[in-house]
Amino acid sequence: MASNQNLRDLQWLLQSIQTESLNLKNISFHLSQPTPCCHQETHDSIHINISSETHFQFSNILSLLSSSSKTRFLIQNLEFYQVEWDLEEVKNLEILLNDSSNVKRIEFKKNKLNFECMDRLAKILEKNVVIKEILLSESRIGSYGAALIASALKTNTCLEDLQIWEDSIGSKGAEEISKMIEANSTLKLLTIFDSSSITATPLISAVLARNRSMEVHIWSEERGKDTSSKVVEFAPESSTLRIYRLTPSGACRVACALGWNTTVRSLDLTGVRLKSQWAREFRWVLEQNRSLKEVNLSRTCLKNKGVVYVAAGLFKNRSLEILNLDDNRFNGVGVEHLLCPLTRFSTLQIQANVTLKSITFGGKRSKIGRDGLIAVLQMLSSNQTVTRLGIYEDQSLKPQDFVRIFKSLEKNASLKCLSLQGCRGVDGDPLLKTIMETLQVNPWIEEIDIARTPLQISGKAEEIYLKLGQNAKSEPEVEVDLLKDMPMTVPKSCRIFLCGQEYAGKFNHD
Repeated sequence: MASNQNLRDLQWLLQSIQTESLNLKNISFHLSQPTPCCHQETHDSIHINISSETHFQFSNILSLLSSSSKTRFLIQNLEFYQVEWDLEEVKNLEILLNDSSNVKRIEFKKNKLNFECMDRLAKILEKNVVIKEILLSESRIGSYGAALIASALKTNTCLEDLQIWEDSIGSKGAEEISKMIEANSTLKLLTIFDSSSITATPLISAVLARNRSMEVHIWSEERGKDTSSKVVEFAPESSTLRIYRLTPSGACRVACALGWNTTVRSLDLTGVRLKSQWAREFRWVLEQNRSLKEVNLSRTCLKNKGVVYVAAGLFKNRSLEILNLDDNRFNGVGVEHLLCPLTRFSTLQIQANVTLKSITFGGKRSKIGRDGLIAVLQMLSSNQTVTRLGIYEDQSLKPQDFVRIFKSLEKNASLKCLSLQGCRGVDGDPLLKTIMETLQVNPWIEEIDIARTPLQISGKAEEIYLKLGQNAKSEPEVEVDLLKDMPMTVPKSCRIFLCGQEYAGKFNHD
């Protein structure tokens, strides 16, 4: 009796579609359910459960929907869960999508599509001019399915959102989608959740190389762990590219794609292990790219050789404004090369790089040492463009070294912020006295950050902050307008000088 009642529920649905008594916009099919029934969640949304025994009704419903002149134009969203498609059912779906002009979104979750069905679905996408979003989740499309979809989207001009979740399209599938990205300029959002992070490299490289304004989110499982995490994300609204995990070869490929890119303003590679080969490629990026404004290379394991390549790129760079290199593994030699483009070694020399405004380096594994200190002092005494300098977590410089740094700031008119977070050598009354003396003669410094330093821990930083506050509150000199409030007068006489041979000595006064 209960079975008849449930079957009647599906019969009611079929009858309602035939009589066009439903105004459905959202239809969700759930197959392989224990009990066949349908539930109208809202006036325009319905949830349809189909059991294995009533699987034949699935094809009937699709056929009726495509033949209903009213319903087919109302449907906007179709969702399919646990559907094992056969070719006839895909053909019915094709008729529905071809006849409908309003289906904007299709979701396939835990579906099974053999090669023939996948090929047919790809042909539907190739011809369709309405669908905006398609989501495939846990449907095991593999590399062959990804290749078919990519081939279809090369000619599709309407799809804006492609999502493939919890699948394994492999490097081959990723390469095919990357070729699609090179040809397709309408796709606005690409989301991939793959079992391997290797899929990220060709996808993001194609987006960058073709200057696509496409939002990209790529996730993968972490090796040796049961958790997953993001690999790459690109947000065109903020022009920010954030890379979380890439292989060394993958990082080099992405660097090559950035050379002539115009869509990325901020590049963040924090925590990605980079090698000198990547730095050599990135040197070319710095020399050619004209859009990058901020680059974050913190905790990337760069050593002296890598920093030398980065420094070489700065000589010809004319756009980068912020460069973060803290917590890496280079020493004073690397610092010396890094600051060279920002330093003048004689009054007649022109500063090589005049666009970089902020630079940070240092770290517990970095040893700035004597060579690095000399480079810092030379840069501070000659540079006229850097407004922010950060030396983080340094363990090599002593208090007297920081005294020399602050003394070099007495004549520096460009630096506004000096950050010495976590530096062990920021300690002692002589250094505090030097800081106060520097602030007395240098009104341009607006911020000194000595967080987590012995001077701050001992409570002696308040005096510095108070002095900085006084400098900020000091009012600038008011310009005196010498002509203000002077009485206006009417001229009573004038002199006229006529120049030129023909007018010499000749003047008629009326």
